[in-house]
Amino acid sequence: MRKYLIFFIFLYLISSSYAFAVSTTSTGFIPGQIWYSKDTIAEGDTVSIYTAVWNDASSSLSAKVEFYDQNVILGTRDVIVEPQSLKVVSVSWKVTSGDHVISAKIISPSVTISGKKQPVLIDNTSTESSRKFVSVVIKTIDGNPASSSDLIKNEINKATSSIGDILPTEVTAPITKNLDRISTFRENTLVNISQKKDDTKKSIDSMSKPISVATSTPDKTKVKTSTLSSGAVDDAAKKPIAYIKLFFLSILAFIFGSSLAFYSIVGIVLFIILRWLYRKISNK
Repeated sequence: MRKYLIFFIFLYLISSSYAFAVSTTSTGFIPGQIWYSKDTIAEGDTVSIYTAVWNDASSSLSAKVEFYDQNVILGTRDVIVEPQSLKVVSVSWKVTSGDHVISAKIISPSVTISGKKQPVLIDNTSTESSRKFVSVVIKTIDGNPASSSDLIKNEINKATSSIGDILPTEVTAPITKNLDRISTFRENTLVNISQKKDDTKKSIDSMSKPISVATSTPDKTKVKTSTLSSGAVDDAAKKPIAYIKLFFLSILAFIFGSSLAFYSIVGIVLFIILRWLYRKISNK
């Protein structure tokens, strides 16, 4: 009987230690999981990638946290998290262009009991993936990031250099110098278009709803009438025109509001003008 008792006690101790190992299911990465030291990141930046480990156990948690960009390890950190505590972990990341999938994993978790480390099972060993796309930064000769105006100037210089000395400086110089004025013109025009767009929306909202026509019932002693608002007929005729105006103003607001769209159109127009001038002069 004593042998059976010892055997059952031994089974109880094993099962209790196993239960402890799997009872720490809330230990691991917290929701939210991956965040950065900057909201907006660009190629060449050095940012910190953060995550946090929560220890829900009654003993200290020891583990390694590995940070990944897809399958590439960005860094490894050894962490010790006290019971019922949260530990923030981070690595430094030199940002490159392209698609990135950032994540972190907990490796070899263990708890310390009576001064000894024992492996522990936890569920939250992997973070969700944080996807980032970083555009290529085009730089000028001096190493500074190129603006949209710089890119247009560069294309104009290429176009004029290919033409050679055919075009006089009286034509090429003002084009380059006036790019800053074009940028100011774009911003001012966008303000005016946005104002007209808002005024058109208000005008449409203020127009009357479709009117109903007065009708009579079979009983000629009763007549069903509808109240006509002032100017309702005129509003009904003006509404389609207002919607067409709003449509074109929306297109113009998009073009002048997006530097990429605006300067692309400007570049195309300049290319057509330069090509026309080149052919005009070449045919002389």
